[in-house]
Amino acid sequence: MLSDRSLVEELMEKVLERLRADEALSAEVKEFRLSEPVELVEFPLIYVELSPASGERLIPRGTATFERIIRIDICIVDKHIEPDKADKSVLRLVERTLFCLSSDPRLGGLAEDSYVERITPEYGALKDHAISRARITLSCKVMWRARP
Repeated sequence: MLSDRSLVEELMEKVLERLRADEALSAEVKEFRLSEPVELVEFPLIYVELSPASGERLIPRGTATFERIIRIDICIVDKHIEPDKADKSVLRLVERTLFCLSSDPRLGGLAEDSYVERITPEYGALKDHAISRARITLSCKVMWRARP
């Protein structure tokens, strides 16, 4: 029988919970989501997903014991008619997100450790608005034992 939630899902939800709990982010961000939205939403937006570029790596540490390196992307997106205003908004939100993530690297005890691996800026357009997105890749180290 499958469990209700996967370890990756638990980690992503813990990251979202931590970010939602921050007063400064909650006052600014209109929506916090698990995975990228498929339809238009309110901005600014933060969503969390298993990193499509890096995913997960398992390192054997013993019989049926692994060190799982799970990479989670925290994506911060905003739009504005003026591109520099969208960029500045995202940069401020990235800085606050980094503060939140660094204040609890064990993610409430779910991980042995976590750290930001990289921040990748991305740009685009939506109708007459500039879109600015920052993809923060969070690397989470978890000791895991395979069970039958």
